[in-house]
Amino acid sequence: MKKLLLLSYLIILLTSCGQNPESISHSKEMNTGNSKTSNNTIIKINQEAPNIIHIDLDKDGVSHGDLLAFDADVITNNNVKGILSGYLLTIFIPEENHEAFQEKMVQMVFDFGEGNTIVVGGKAVYPHKDKSEMIKNQPQLRAIIGGTGTFIGVRGQIATNRNSDGTYEHLIELIE
Repeated sequence: MKKLLLLSYLIILLTSCGQNPESISHSKEMNTGNSKTSNNTIIKINQEAPNIIHIDLDKDGVSHGDLLAFDADVITNNNVKGILSGYLLTIFIPEENHEAFQEKMVQMVFDFGEGNTIVVGGKAVYPHKDKSEMIKNQPQLRAIIGGTGTFIGVRGQIATNRNSDGTYEHLIELIE
């Protein structure tokens, strides 16, 4: 049942990323506390520790195609609250006595309400063997691949860092 619910969530998340921008409400501009540096917009987001669910697909134990879904409360440096939802799909597992990491495809959506979202995609490196979260204090870079509402058409990159206390910090750089 959990697998079916998570796969349904995954399908909804994937299809929501392809929404028609004309169907999104633009009724309210959003002040996220952005700062500008050399024509780029910087948004700092603090994230609470995530709620994580593991879906062990196909083979028992860690294997290609395993899915990890998560959500967490977030807040910008200007006190705009939102929710981060996402999933990671295992795409590479090292051989037994080699590299100590796994590669995962990542899809994340920062939802600030009223149709204002930032969509992130890319790849990340995670510890091997029974570890579900990023290594502490080793930032991962991923692409900003779009957005809706206030963020329609955005692009750039995000640096995500796991803090020692299990919370995360995201530094989004949107290019003009």
